[in-house]
Amino acid sequence: MDIRVLGGVGLGDGAGELGPRDRVVLGALVVRLGEVVTSEVLADALWEDDPPRSWSKVVQGCVVRLRRVLGREAIGTQGRGYRLQVPSEAVDAARFERLVGRARELLALGEPDRAVYTVDEALHLWAGEPWPELESWEPARVEAQRLTEVRLSAEELRLDALLGTGRVDEALAEARARVSQAPLREHRWTQWALSLYQAGRQGEALEALRRARRVLVDELGVDPGPELVATEQAILRQDESLTAPETPVTTSTCPYQGLVPYAVEDAEGFFGRARQVEEGLDRLAAAGALAVVGPSGSGKSSLVRAGIAAALQRTGRSVVVITPGARPLEAWAQVPTGGDPVLVVDQVEEAVTLCDDQHDRTEFLRAVAEHGARAPVVLALRADKLGEFSAHPEFSRLVERGFYLLAAMDAEGLREAIEAPARQAGLLFEPGLVDLLVREVEGEPGSLPLLSHA
Repeated sequence: MDIRVLGGVGLGDGAGELGPRDRVVLGALVVRLGEVVTSEVLADALWEDDPPRSWSKVVQGCVVRLRRVLGREAIGTQGRGYRLQVPSEAVDAARFERLVGRARELLALGEPDRAVYTVDEALHLWAGEPWPELESWEPARVEAQRLTEVRLSAEELRLDALLGTGRVDEALAEARARVSQAPLREHRWTQWALSLYQAGRQGEALEALRRARRVLVDELGVDPGPELVATEQAILRQDESLTAPETPVTTSTCPYQGLVPYAVEDAEGFFGRARQVEEGLDRLAAAGALAVVGPSGSGKSSLVRAGIAAALQRTGRSVVVITPGARPLEAWAQVPTGGDPVLVVDQVEEAVTLCDDQHDRTEFLRAVAEHGARAPVVLALRADKLGEFSAHPEFSRLVERGFYLLAAMDAEGLREAIEAPARQAGLLFEPGLVDLLVREVEGEPGSLPLLSHA
């Protein structure tokens, strides 16, 4: 599910167009995501102070149509109100804020290249002003103004990260544009002056700061703040802290996993399977089970761990990941007895290929099936071992319920899996290398670990 409010309220998952009133109601529910919104408040969002006599039925009709598109459980009824019950990650504005926050963390941790990549991902989501359909409704207007301030800060965060990477020419061009767009934001003048100084243009850097002073005095009647004053003094004394860092040509951290599958904590570097993650989450939501089946090396473990499990954790779900191994009942002991978390069982085939104890194997598969009767279960298993589970009917029905055949990664997915981790690490490919790699492995089953290793 992809609910969009940036640039206009709508759906981004091909679920169809919404009518004007439906967009307003959905937008109002997103503004108060997770809270109960009364029918009267929704009517206020639709008509302000002049609702028609039939307003109650109109609001009900909007909710009925939205449930038809989003699913019955997406909008709950409480008293005389409604509550949007979807994960925050389903809303583009929430994803935007999460990515900006993560980019800020990465810059603070001394990883400016990854910060640039992450904030670019966030800004890519910004399709325009939030909630334009509700611009006259005060709660939406306040929230839109807050998000707009987050976007302006994100643009400045990108410039800070660019300067941290040593990409001075790129930072200089962007800083000049950002100052023109918002000349009253002092930090942008600081960034422009700093980029000029790092480009070896000290005189122009001081002139930019003098211009900032004139703009602030003429427009606001205030003197420059401490940051601008400190920057000017540092430039005058040619402070070494202002020197541009050397652009690295190598990195000590390889952006690829090699033969090791991606784990839940590796989700930020997991690329190329966005569509499969979305389809898997949809199957899990609809059936309560997801069984990812494919040949060895097709990326099943990475998909269920760094894709599905990580996405569920971002929505606040409790997730437990286990692998049967030779002693599956010991692995089962890791599953909490209460709370019914989402259970992810990776490499399920180990229960029949590594475990020699028939009793342990049967009990483990029975326990997984029983868990699947009361809570979501995600499985990853090799296609050539499916027949081994025919002797366990309850488990077989669980697999059948959530069956999802994982196809080989297509050319677009392969290209993303190759290029995106490199861009995230601030690295570039030699011309033609990506095309060569894609041609080598496209359509080859089990090639993903070998590609990552190479």
